[in-house]
Amino acid sequence: MKSDRFLWIEFLIFFFVIPLIIIPFNSTIGRFIIPVLLIVAFITYKFLKKDETFNKTALWKGHFTRKEFVRIILKFIPGLILLSLFTYFYLPDLFLAFPKQVPLFWMMVMIMYPLVSVYPQELIFRTFIFHRYRRIFPGKYSIIFASTFSFGLYHLFFSNWIAPVLSLGGGFLFACTFYRTRSTAAASLEHALWGDLIFTVGLGMYFYGGNI
Repeated sequence: MKSDRFLWIEFLIFFFVIPLIIIPFNSTIGRFIIPVLLIVAFITYKFLKKDETFNKTALWKGHFTRKEFVRIILKFIPGLILLSLFTYFYLPDLFLAFPKQVPLFWMMVMIMYPLVSVYPQELIFRTFIFHRYRRIFPGKYSIIFASTFSFGLYHLFFSNWIAPVLSLGGGFLFACTFYRTRSTAAASLEHALWGDLIFTVGLGMYFYGGNI
């Protein structure tokens, strides 16, 4: 179908070509990551709100239940232990350096990161992708893979191996959560937990500014 070809072209441009094009310019445009993210998220939000085929409850709660909250926490606990141990043994100079050295800034990041970074990312890489491209990725695992791969690919921008590898793992978790719940809030909560953990244990420098 003609419309399916258009969706394929659109998806490849937005989530494959553009992330590869911007990689060489990470040191130049890194400081504009958050403003650009917020602008794109706002455009995405307006698009979804106007789409009559989109279930608006997905923008927030969806099917986010207490059972799903428990599931998110139970998945997070082993990750907390593993990432802490990894940083402690392999990058000991970074372990807990952020909260120890600049505790007030760390607290601000813990609060602001979920608001200005996590929710916009989940809106784009989960809510938008799952709705907009569901026709060209009709199966459960195909749409989860599309979301995961796109999320990881954009993190190549940070010019280190840690950011895209962790983002692929996290992206898979967040995509599975969104698939089950159709809730941007559920995926955002999970993303915020893992993101705040990364910044806390000392790996946040690999996700900062695109010039590491």
